[in-house]
Amino acid sequence: MRGNFFRRIVRYVAVLAVLCCAPAAAVPLSAAVEHASAIGLSTSVLEEQDGRLALPDAIAAYQAGKFRPGKSPVLNFGIGAKPVWIHFAVDNPGATPVRRMLSIETAWLDRIEVYFLHQDKTVTVDRVGDRQAFAQRPLASRYFVFDQVFGAGVSDVFVRVETPDPMVVPMYLLNPVTSRIRQTQQEFSYGIVYGFLLALMAYNAILYLSLRSSRYLYYALYLAMFVAMNVSYTGHGFAWLWPDSVAWAQWSNPILMFLYAVSGLLFAIRFLDLRLYFPRVQKVVIGYCAVFGGLLVAALLSDSQKYALLVSFTFVFLFTGVMLFLGAISVHAGQQPAKYFLIAAITGMVGGMLTTLSVWGFIPHNSWTFRALEIGMLVDATLLALALGHQFRVGQEEKLRAERLAQLDPLTGLNNRRAFYDKTGPLWSHAIRHRHDTSVMLLDIDRFKQINDRHGHAHGDEVLKATSNILRQSVRQGDVLARWGGEEFIVFLPETSLSEATALAERLRVAIADRRIPCETEQTAVTASFGIAQQEAPHSTLDALIASADECLYHAKQAGRNRVTGCLADQCLIQERPVVVEGCNPPAV
Repeated sequence: MRGNFFRRIVRYVAVLAVLCCAPAAAVPLSAAVEHASAIGLSTSVLEEQDGRLALPDAIAAYQAGKFRPGKSPVLNFGIGAKPVWIHFAVDNPGATPVRRMLSIETAWLDRIEVYFLHQDKTVTVDRVGDRQAFAQRPLASRYFVFDQVFGAGVSDVFVRVETPDPMVVPMYLLNPVTSRIRQTQQEFSYGIVYGFLLALMAYNAILYLSLRSSRYLYYALYLAMFVAMNVSYTGHGFAWLWPDSVAWAQWSNPILMFLYAVSGLLFAIRFLDLRLYFPRVQKVVIGYCAVFGGLLVAALLSDSQKYALLVSFTFVFLFTGVMLFLGAISVHAGQQPAKYFLIAAITGMVGGMLTTLSVWGFIPHNSWTFRALEIGMLVDATLLALALGHQFRVGQEEKLRAERLAQLDPLTGLNNRRAFYDKTGPLWSHAIRHRHDTSVMLLDIDRFKQINDRHGHAHGDEVLKATSNILRQSVRQGDVLARWGGEEFIVFLPETSLSEATALAERLRVAIADRRIPCETEQTAVTASFGIAQQEAPHSTLDALIASADECLYHAKQAGRNRVTGCLADQCLIQERPVVVEGCNPPAV
């Protein structure tokens, strides 16, 4: 009795083991129910091992239980996989035939054969793929779409797929309305992506033409290469741009992927100024591109599409890490725009890695993982545009600062001679045209050389700065004040007669004479002489008027200094002023 019991237990275990190891038959898809997601879990698959199988061979293998169930909603067999047979059944429970759209949403598959069987008879056979011209497809779609009517009962569908590209097979079985809505939504989303990137590319191309800065050219090239790569692997390029170029359709993906990554690295080299900050890293990056470029050329010459794809996918996968590394070292070096670049590199890296891993089959393939590169690129492009804008703003600020410094005297902060002429040119033309009173005032600090000799040049600089402050506080907003050279200053006085200019000069003379500049343990008193000229008929140019003011200044010096001399009608009017000096006066000449 005990022996029979153990024999029964062993027999039950053996039966359970057989049932567990046997492949489960996929449940037919009901034509009465909407299937919004991919139907991979309702399929069974078989990889060809010993040569090509014909349809009767595939049917026999299916009936023999050699097909294994699909493991995920989107079937993914990786790069360079052997040809695959896929089977699923469709059950139409009603008596009326039902129309459904079978969509295989991978654009780069080389050969697809679809066999629709009903009651063990072949109803329809379709052979498509990107090795055929686009016009040969049964429906004009960037994907492979088949319009099929399923009769009452159960129909069998066998699909054979062959490609050296990543064999990703997302299949959808939808009614015509749902299929059209899905396609419209996809095209709308791609329109947003392409429109944004193309607008950004055109904008940066215009900036390059206007500013001649190569960083904008490389950025526009980077965006263009991404768009080209994207339209290639999404099927838009085959549908819109090269519908009859079957050979280019085979090689466009690896070539454009490589060019996209190279253009990104070229932009990074220029944007981050690697030649200046990291010349050795720049050489390594160029060498990295050259090595993979050589491998890609070798794959092209050997006509190995599989190895070309492996090279390009590996290059793009590593490219995201290289961009992240370049951004990190640039941020560490203190480059402010590199912060934007680093964040952009992180988003681009995440998006690129998700898309690459989903296509390779390492993570589940769905709309989010497959299009993660596009999402990352939108964020990447936005951040890099902000970074370029930051660089442009900083560059403009530095340019304006340099221009401003080029027009300022570094010691006193007043306009220099160049700035004086730039600012007085329009004022002079307006005065001549409208015959308005205009005067020029020249002043010179008295005995400035003796100040330098006695107290040193540092104290002489303090005298110049103190004098410039008095002048700056006293002149009107519309006047043009400048350091003319050495210890000389000039004031252009629009809408000012000789008497008004003389009154202003007298106030300035008194203010300067009353000012005391600390020098070690004592204070220095300084004086200044003034020459003033009003524009008259002989003054056809501003330089002529300045020359008259300079002559008046000379007369003021000759008359004893610390006084104001005005010129009118070629006559010098010298105001007699007592010279009263307190404190540590400069020595007399």
